[in-house]
Amino acid sequence: MIVRIDNNVHLQIAEFYAVSMALHPTLDEAVVERKKARLYAAIRELEHYAAIYPLARYKQAWIDAGYHEFIAEDFHFAYKLYTLKETGEAVAYVIDACHSLLYHN
Repeated sequence: MIVRIDNNVHLQIAEFYAVSMALHPTLDEAVVERKKARLYAAIRELEHYAAIYPLARYKQAWIDAGYHEFIAEDFHFAYKLYTLKETGEAVAYVIDACHSLLYHN
């Protein structure tokens, strides 16, 4: 399975950690980079496990869109499963992200 990440997801992650570092002076860039590395590694694991995660249950926009949801490193991720018509290959397209502290409808 191919995993694709929408630019919006990259922006959500970067923005969250930029604000976090501004609010928490003890949170340094090295720690944030390690957190991001673990986060992206977890997203890449969708290659193997995308089909097992349930449909979104709490965020109404994600429910309405029929997204699946998984949680990694305190981030909730919404993704959609597709099959490429040209090759028949499965794709997990990660569309949105939200940190648990900001996760609400």
